[in-house]
Amino acid sequence: MYKLTKTFLHLWMLLASLAALAFGWAFLAHSQKPAPLVQPQVPSFTLSQPTLEPIPTLNDFLKNGSQSVPVFQNSNITFPRLRTRGS
Repeated sequence: MYKLTKTFLHLWMLLASLAALAFGWAFLAHSQKPAPLVQPQVPSFTLSQPTLEPIPTLNDFLKNGSQSVPVFQNSNITFPRLRTRGS
């Protein structure tokens, strides 16, 4: 008897979940589309994108003979050790 009740509840939950999914999908598919928050304004002229210079690479620094290559130095900051008691 217990197994029959458990199987019935599982099937009931499955069918209820599928019905809710189908109903929600149909409801949202046929609902009105929301209005945009801001009305887009079309400018009468076109804006051109600015041209940007390429970012210098490490090879660019080395080709120019520069000895001042930007390098991150190791800091001498020490952090306190956390002590634990066993595992």
